[in-house]
Amino acid sequence: MTGRPTARSAPIGAGRPRDPHRERLRRARTTAARRTVPRFPASSDAATPAPPAPTTTGLVGAVAAQASLLAAAMFYLGAVYLTAFYHHFRLDVFTLGIGFPELAIQALNLVRRPVVIAVTVIAYAALRPGLMTALPWPAPVSRLLRRAGGWARHADLLLMPAGLLALVLWQWSHPYGWAAALALALGVTLAHRRAAGRPDGRAAGPAGRAVATSVTGLLIMWAVTLAANDLGVSEARLTGRHVVSRTAAVVLSTERLSLAGPGIRVEDLGKDAHFRYRYTGLRRLIERGGRYYLLPTGWTHATGTTYVIDVRDGIRVELMPGTR
Repeated sequence: MTGRPTARSAPIGAGRPRDPHRERLRRARTTAARRTVPRFPASSDAATPAPPAPTTTGLVGAVAAQASLLAAAMFYLGAVYLTAFYHHFRLDVFTLGIGFPELAIQALNLVRRPVVIAVTVIAYAALRPGLMTALPWPAPVSRLLRRAGGWARHADLLLMPAGLLALVLWQWSHPYGWAAALALALGVTLAHRRAAGRPDGRAAGPAGRAVATSVTGLLIMWAVTLAANDLGVSEARLTGRHVVSRTAAVVLSTERLSLAGPGIRVEDLGKDAHFRYRYTGLRRLIERGGRYYLLPTGWTHATGTTYVIDVRDGIRVELMPGTR
């Protein structure tokens, strides 16, 4: 027993020849299993970095840019309005010392109820073009709205010639020049949108879009400028026709002043009065830095005079209600 070698049993199948087909299948299954097993990062540090948290820097910058643009536009329109207004009374608005805030506030004179209604309707129609036709209207009204929408998409064919004709006939269309500029702006916008949506694929590229946007912006700015100028002129004419309704100004002076005009009355209060001479029949137009710009009650644009009274020692100005 001790000298005999011990026989070990061979593993099962050790003496069998391997099937090459089965070996290839086994290797293919092993490779496919390795490929499909998901690989996870070893630690959280190797994970994909999360996107940065959104900040308010971009929003604040956009709001600041829009506010700056709005303030600049209001300053410009206020300057246009006041320039036209005081030019009617032969005054230069930039010599009156009116600051930036006052000029910007004067732009609010353009905010009238018809303007607000028109801008709101146009903006909402541009943002929601299919709203009107989507409402549950009766069948005839729906057909009419669809036809009107089709006509509106081709309105540039009418707006562009109308605007150009108004420019040619500027001498007669000048009081409504803002309407001509606005018609051209709408025509350019509609023409660009129609060209960008052609079914043949010929859409306006970035260059065409930039040109259309620039031209539309310039035309809208021109239209608003003309509207502000016309509004200033109309307000000045209304003020000139109703001078007596403005605040009355009484000028008291120790010496006689060269104030004479339609409606001005001079009273001599006697040598015992400190302010001996009293001038009435004047209306205040504006007061800036101790200077009163006064109009006589009989003021007219053709022959009227605007008086500038510099308040100093020996001159006093008293303000009273005007006459309705």
